[in-house]
Amino acid sequence: MPAGTTVARLADEFVATLYQHGIVIDRQCVEQEMHERIADIAERLGTSPETVLREHACQEWGRQMASGVIAQIRNGGDLTRSN
Repeated sequence: MPAGTTVARLADEFVATLYQHGIVIDRQCVEQEMHERIADIAERLGTSPETVLREHACQEWGRQMASGVIAQIRNGGDLTRSN
């Protein structure tokens, strides 16, 4: 699986996937949340957000995250973020 993507691309994939399932979400909020999550991942890995995007994030990651959210919605799961 090729690595390397951008937060903008991830947000676009996420929003588009949800839209395909009839869910409309604010793209700016999604992009901000992704920036925060990638920064958290980078901190845990001891690297930079840019390195996470370049070396660890694949181009389908936004779609995969959206699919997880859709599954949570279908299962009546809690969508709040816990740290």
